[in-house]
Amino acid sequence: MSQNRLALVGTFVIGGVLLFALGLFLIGNRRMLFSDTIEVYAEFQRIAGLQKGAMVRVAGLEAGEVETIHIPRAPSAPFRVKLRIREDLHPLLRLDSVASIQNDGLVGNKFVQVEAGSDDSPQVADRGTIQSREPVDLADMFVKLNETIDMVTTMIKDVKAGVDEALAAVSTTATDAQALIADVGTEVREITTATQKVTADLQVIVAGVRQGRGTIGKLVTDDEIYQRARTIADEAERAMVNLREATVEAKQAVADFRGDKGPMRGVVGDLQQALASAREAMADFAESTEALKRNFLVRGFFNRRGFFDLNDISVDEYRAGALESNGRRALRVWASADVLFERTPEGEERLTDGGRWRLDSAMAAFIRYPRNTPFVVEGYAAEGTADAQFRLSRRRAQLVRDYIVSRFGLEPPFVAIMPMGANAPGSPLDGRWEGVALAAFPEVAR
Repeated sequence: MSQNRLALVGTFVIGGVLLFALGLFLIGNRRMLFSDTIEVYAEFQRIAGLQKGAMVRVAGLEAGEVETIHIPRAPSAPFRVKLRIREDLHPLLRLDSVASIQNDGLVGNKFVQVEAGSDDSPQVADRGTIQSREPVDLADMFVKLNETIDMVTTMIKDVKAGVDEALAAVSTTATDAQALIADVGTEVREITTATQKVTADLQVIVAGVRQGRGTIGKLVTDDEIYQRARTIADEAERAMVNLREATVEAKQAVADFRGDKGPMRGVVGDLQQALASAREAMADFAESTEALKRNFLVRGFFNRRGFFDLNDISVDEYRAGALESNGRRALRVWASADVLFERTPEGEERLTDGGRWRLDSAMAAFIRYPRNTPFVVEGYAAEGTADAQFRLSRRRAQLVRDYIVSRFGLEPPFVAIMPMGANAPGSPLDGRWEGVALAAFPEVAR
């Protein structure tokens, strides 16, 4: 019995020594104690959580570790990081190689990534220094996101100010054009009146001459009087020509102002381009916000809530109980179309005064729940084809949603519509319904 115990103890000691030796070998191999290495330096203004002993990768391959981080002597001086790298990777390290501090995963440990240099660049000497790239933290990304939001807001304000100025300029130009046309019309009327007066005087003179009355009749053969009369006629003709030219020029000025190459066209084009840029910027911002909602940092909130956006839930998912999770249950109040709606002369449905009173009464059962409680207006229509049922049920749900959101100040992101067609499980008419159902999904106390 003592010999067996002695053999067991000996085996245990030998096994422990072997495990200890293996551990020393693994640690030494991890620390590259048994490999030839070189030392390379990189300088960073910020360390971003990098620690001594962190992994170093060259072109994605594990190549060594961070041996020392030298603290700078002044705030403006950089941190000097000493990297110990395998000798066999020395040919990849060139003077244009760039070292950067990165995350192992999205929120993992920090490590140093060294990009392989180009063939034309000289090789880095042992204890040499390579280029570096400053790390980017998640906090910096959020700061940039806030700056982007502020920039978009400022741009929208500038666009609005530009639109106001453009509209004011258009109004001023139109006023000036009207004043110009009014002035030209006044001059035309004055010239026409003067011409008519001259013509009437000439007619009187000609009549007297023909009848031989007065001095004019006696001097009818005088060439000087004839020349004067001719001069008056010529001046009257020139006045009419000038009048026609002035009228044509006024019309051309107004046409140029309103034409494709006129200032009005340019102002409208600039305004349309500015509005298009603003819509594109807001669309990009909406897409960034939607992507941020599904980021692992915040998506847990939406997963616990059970949905990212009520408008993204389909009718089939809704019928399958997409909102009846995480301790929520459905509370419904049914309202008939005969009470809620009436037909317009164009054949469209609209809410009646009695329908608004019915909705006010039904909402009394829901206003005690929190404002972020999911709320769905279910529309039902049992007449006509399937597509007609869908359109009518959606129209009914939209009319009711618009009314209760404006009436009771509900949060629009938490109020959705659901066109259910003719299938109405649990309705008072055994599976069919004409009208709507107000459905809230509060959390049940556990």
